[in-house]
Order: sequence, then C-alpha cells, then structure tokens
Amino acid sequence: MTETPYFQPVGTCQHQAKIKASRFIADVFPIHSEQEAQDHLSSIKKREYTANHHCFAWRIGVGDDELWRVSDDGEPAGTGGMPMYQVLQGANLTNVLAVVTRYFGGTKLGKGGLMRAYGGTLHEALPLLKKKEFIPLVSLVCECDFEHANLVYRLVENYGATLRDQDYGDKVFITLDIKKSRADKFAWELHELSNGIIKAEQVNKG
Repeated sequence: MTETPYFQPVGTCQHQAKIKASRFIADVFPIHSEQEAQDHLSSIKKREYTANHHCFAWRIGVGDDELWRVSDDGEPAGTGGMPMYQVLQGANLTNVLAVVTRYFGGTKLGKGGLMRAYGGTLHEALPLLKKKEFIPLVSLVCECDFEHANLVYRLVENYGATLRDQDYGDKVFITLDIKKSRADKFAWELHELSNGIIKAEQVNKG
C-alpha cells in the first residue's frame, strides 16, 4: 500500500481576493506549536487592526498525533475556520497555520457564500506556498546487552532509521528515529530476531 504523502510549509505566503465588496486576505505560516500559531495570529491582528474578522485554522502532525483548531471569529458558525481546515486537509498540509482576514464591504454573502469565500481564498493561496514533504517519525529506545547491539544497528540501517543516542553501561540503550509507518514492523522484527530479548519501546513525548 502506498503511503499518503504529507507536506509542510517552509515559508509563508499571502493572497488577497475581493468578493462582493469584501476584501479577504489569506496568510499561511509554518508552525510546530500552538504558541507559534497564537503568536502569528496576534501579529496579523496588529497588522490588520481595522479588519472585521480573522478566521483561522491550524493543524500540527498527522493521524493519531494530529492537533488542530479552527475559529470563525464572529462569523456564523462553520463558515470560516472549518472550510479553511478542510482545504488544508485536502492539500495534505500539516504543521501549518492559515489566517483569512476579512474587511466587510457592506454586502452579506450568506452562509454558503462565506464558506466559499474563506475556503476559496485559502485554496487560491496554496499554489504560492513553498513546501516540503513531511514524514511522521517516532523515537524508539532499545535496551540490550552488548553482544546484541550489532543486531539493533543492522536493523537501524535496514529500515533507514536514524540513530539519536547511544548509552553504553551495564546495559546498552540505543535511541533511534524511524518512520512511524515502519515502527511496529521494526519492533516486531527486532523481537523475533533476538528471541524476545530486545524490545523497542516508543519514547514518551514531552
């Protein structure tokens, strides 16, 4: 089965659209924490301090590890943040914050019109965004005796994993980063080849 490719921004971009006298400004940023998202949002609010709304959507990570949040910022529920989030999902973008600022031009767009305006403005911005592939990784720690260390190193190489740390004492602790999609298979093969002696356990985050 082919893995779904995900992407993350490596820079920022901006796009503007005028829809029935309202002006919409989409700003897209790379982020790796909620605090970064809040900082960028604050800077947009200061820059566009006379705007009527600052709807946003952000997501960090993928799958079970994904964190995300949306806001309609005073627009009717579901008309701003969620359409924007769906655009990010459709583009397989993560580690990203999108803010669409609106200057109200006097003509109401209705719920459907707002959804199209916020989602559409962001959609038009994404071709301007520089991005790279995002590969979800997990960290595993392997505890073994000295004589089994070479087995771990061999599998690390076979699976294209990356060594993070090696601690030699009474026991050997080897920490590695590996694609999340291959972690379970790596742990199973290590367990089998070592006759159950070595376990690869995921390092707790935070």
